[in-house]
Formats: sequence, C-alpha cells, structure tokens
Amino acid sequence: MPESSTGRALDRHPLPRHMPSLGTIVKITALFALVGAGMYLRRSPWSPWNRFHELSLGVAVVVYVAAVVGGRLRDAFIVVASVGLGLIVAEAYALVASAPAIETSTPGYSVPRSIVGWGAGPPGVYRARKLDGSSGSVIYDVEYTIDAHRNRQVISAPTGRTAAFFGDSMTFGQGVPDADTLPQAFADATGHRWQVLNLAFPGYGPQQFLRALETDIFRNLLTEPRLFVFLTAPWHAERSSCLSEFVADGPRYVMVDGMPHYEGTCREHWPVRLRRLWTRTAIYSVFFEPVFGGARSADIDLFVGILVRAGQLAREKYGVPTLILYWPDEAYARRAGVTDSQIMGRLRDGGLIVIDARLDPKDFGGQGLQIPGDGHPTGVANRARALLVRDALAGLTR
Repeated sequence: MPESSTGRALDRHPLPRHMPSLGTIVKITALFALVGAGMYLRRSPWSPWNRFHELSLGVAVVVYVAAVVGGRLRDAFIVVASVGLGLIVAEAYALVASAPAIETSTPGYSVPRSIVGWGAGPPGVYRARKLDGSSGSVIYDVEYTIDAHRNRQVISAPTGRTAAFFGDSMTFGQGVPDADTLPQAFADATGHRWQVLNLAFPGYGPQQFLRALETDIFRNLLTEPRLFVFLTAPWHAERSSCLSEFVADGPRYVMVDGMPHYEGTCREHWPVRLRRLWTRTAIYSVFFEPVFGGARSADIDLFVGILVRAGQLAREKYGVPTLILYWPDEAYARRAGVTDSQIMGRLRDGGLIVIDARLDPKDFGGQGLQIPGDGHPTGVANRARALLVRDALAGLTR
C-alpha cells in the first residue's frame, strides 16, 4: 500500500469527510415520498375518496415542513396540521356516512373535447357499472355504443329529416342500454322515419347546447334538421353558472345587456377554482350543500337566458324550433326564489316550445320511472317522454 511522506499508509478508498446524519436522510426520503404520492394522486382515476387523500397529503406536507423549520414558524405549521387533521376526520366521517356509489367505466369512455369541454371517446362499446356504496350491490351494469361520430348510437333512418336531442345524462341514457334511451325511444315511436341524433353526454348543461350552436360543431350531421330537443330541470342552473364542480372544463357564460356572453371556460374564472377546493369535499356535500347549496335567482336568469338564446340560434341558423322537455322540481325552484311555472313561462315567452315532462307513477302500474339507487330515467320513463315529443311534433306539422 502506498505511503505518505510521514510513512503512513494511504487508503485507496478514503471515507468522505462529511456523512449526512440519519435525520437528514429521513428528511430527504420523506420529501421524495411526498412528491411520489402527489404524482400518484394526480394521475389516479377519480374516486369519492380523492379529496380525503389530498387532505391527507396536504397535512403530511405541513408536518414535514414543521419538522424542517424551527421557532415560531414551526408552531404555526403545527397549528395548521392540527386543523388539517380535523378536516381529514370530518371528511372520512362524511364519506362513510354518505357511502357514495362506486362508478366505473371502460377507459377512454369520456375524454377531453375542445369547445364543449368533454365528451365520448373513440367509436366502440363501453361498459359502465354503478355499485351501491354500502352494500356493493349492482345498481346498473350496461354497455354504451358510441358511433362513428362519437355520439351515443341511435337506430333510426340513416338520412332525411332530423331530430337532434341535446342534453345531459338523462338524454344520453346513463344507466340504460342503447335500446332504452330517450332518442332511441323517439326513433321507435316515429317508426324510424326520422334520422335521430343523440348529441347528449353526462355532465352537460344548457351551456354546451348553446356553445354547440354558436360554433356549429354538429353542422355536418345536421343536414336536414327539423327539430331540436333539450331535456332539462331547474337544477341545470348550477351547471350553466359553473357552480357544479364537474363542469370546470365546460363553457362559461355571463349575462351582458340581457344576453348570455361566452367568457371562456369555467376553470379560467379563478373564483370557480377556489370554490371547487371546497365543493369537491364530502364535508360540503353532506353538511353544507343541503342548506346553502343550489342555484340563486341570478343563476336561474342565466339558465333561462342561455336556453332562450339557443332557441334563437336554432331558428336563425338551422330554421328549426326547439322543444324543451322540462322536468319540474318545485322544492328546488322554490329555494332559488322562483316556481317551475314561472321558469316554463319565461322559456315560452322566449320562443321555445315547452312541455311539462313530469310523469305520474300511478299511470304506469308499478313500473319504475327512475333507476333505484341512481335516479336517472328508466326505459319506461324515456318511452313515455318520447311519446310527449312525438305528439308535440304532430301538432307542429299539422
């Protein structure tokens, strides 16, 4: 072994002059773990427990910072961590108490879309399941067929005069097979003499209807339009006002001189982003939304204004009337300071054909009108409402 000038042997592999302490190693490892957990949460599929996991990660970050810093700053972070821990416990309790349903679907079923925010994925058959959050029992287990134009399949006339159905999951047919959707029921009720389009998708609201007409995204499909149909309810006002947390990527409108004006997406409006931090929690949905949630009078004004403007564009650009299937919810409307009759009257005054879409269960001999444990219309309800549209159309063509 080589020696120094003093005669001491030189080590070929000398130890570093400074070895990190165990505490430093632990801190670095914890930092990487927190970053990894954050990346995992960002990429993981949506779940009702997402906000719980995010809160837990946030508290873990605060605890980490408290361990790194010192003095009064550490005391402040400890207080924040204590508050966060309380929120985690409350969120967990709300989730267990509400037992939200578990929904799954084939990957690629819902994808981002420009203009309207999101929509169906590539053509194909997608399976959708919903399970009861408490018992795990199946609420529905169905398949959705998406056609070549990325719309829900309707078996109807391939060409000719067209009836286009716009709307959300109620019109799309969430929870029911292709044969039981509202547009398909209308095609069947009219003997397949009409080309019928299902342009609806879960989560849509009046704002997607208006934006689609403003931008003509369906112009290539609407070559011989004769009728536009939109199924709605007063709680759609939450979507058109960007109050619903799931509409962040959807179009945003504001009233300017009595007309709805496009203002980008909901997400681009910073108050919406801040509100979503709160409204996406189970704490909000269980304890606060039943009391403080819902649309207000100004939201109803925007809701009505968007639908009226959509009807105007339907006449001006496509030469067709718009029929509104209105599903009343008197208790909800009353909380917003209006009545269903007033809303329907304002829509009629705006030039829309409005049909009261409520159905009396007594008229259906015990047949269910809503999917148990879910609330979406059953095939029975869709066929009944399709007859309402058919009969109204007959009155228009006389």
